[in-house]
Amino acid sequence: MQKHKRYIYTISIILLSFVAIICCEKSNKRIGEVKIGLIAMLTGENAQNGRNMADGARLAVDRVNERGGLKLGKRTHRVVLIIEDERGSPDGAMDAARKLIFKEEVNAIVGPQFSSSAIPVAKLAEKEKVVMLAPMSTHPETTAGKRYVFRIPYLDTFQGMVIGRFAREVLGAETAAVLYDVAGVYNRTLAEIFRETFERSGGVVNAFETYTTDQNQDFMEQLGRISSAAPHVLFLPNYSGDVLIQAHQARKQGITAILLGGDGWDQVQVTQIGDFDGSYMTRHWDPGIYNDISIAFRKAYKKRYGRDPEDVAATTYDAIEMLCTAIEFAGKADAGTVQKALYSVGTYRGVTGTISYTESGDPVKSAVIVGIKNGSASVHTIIEP
Repeated sequence: MQKHKRYIYTISIILLSFVAIICCEKSNKRIGEVKIGLIAMLTGENAQNGRNMADGARLAVDRVNERGGLKLGKRTHRVVLIIEDERGSPDGAMDAARKLIFKEEVNAIVGPQFSSSAIPVAKLAEKEKVVMLAPMSTHPETTAGKRYVFRIPYLDTFQGMVIGRFAREVLGAETAAVLYDVAGVYNRTLAEIFRETFERSGGVVNAFETYTTDQNQDFMEQLGRISSAAPHVLFLPNYSGDVLIQAHQARKQGITAILLGGDGWDQVQVTQIGDFDGSYMTRHWDPGIYNDISIAFRKAYKKRYGRDPEDVAATTYDAIEMLCTAIEFAGKADAGTVQKALYSVGTYRGVTGTISYTESGDPVKSAVIVGIKNGSASVHTIIEP
């Protein structure tokens, strides 16, 4: 009798083991992964921007997975985020892209942020037929002639036109000056489009000054000529590292012009510095935009990170959500299917507004103008295309 019981017990254990193995195999077949790579600036002078990107991406991925992941056919797929540091340079961004594409074999890439890095990475993504979604790159070359590369923000050409129109039509400025890094495609494009728009609207650009990236500490010579021109507005289409110095030196030169900037300004930094009081800048999103999606995003972000999100966090969040929407719409995660789905999914309503792609990877988007006064920033107006 004891032998018989032991025999039955042993057989039961073996059967249970087989059942566990079969269930595990079925579970593994039903749960897959979709890998999204993020290229962010996590080191260097613009590391805060990269941290905001990473935080926005993590929040988006976690929320997708909390909703149950992506349903592709009969299988559930968990979204996995793989973050690589671009080290603040185009070469670093290319190293990150190669790792994500060839080693990690990601299904799609989000980033890099700045156009100087996004442009070469976009060429590689297009060549390898990997879907790329740029959360902040606004230069036309990023997406030009490409079918696998998309962006969330508006173009630099639109941004330059918006700030030029704003200076003339809203501020009523008759004269303007520009100081920009001639070596940067972003800076140069904004400067040229601003001048063209401002002058076409009847204004006069009476100082158009340049510098190069390796000479970004002393601007007193250029600002001396700008001071003599006495413009109503001074457009600084540069990144925050340079702009902080330029604004301070401009005020030392006695320049009282209203300062204008693009999305390269770090809103948190410039808001805290008195030299920028009364200035305006273009943004892709602002916490002061009150609609249901924007409010929910801001609340979730602040609860998790203890601070308000910046616009790069919002655009990165939209990039992840847009990709996940397209992948689920397609029912597959391969690049060719996802690329077609991004064109076919229709209008996506995100944190930063409505997004849709028709003939290219460039969405039609509105631009937010934010004003700085007494140490705080607020939405001044929203300009539609």
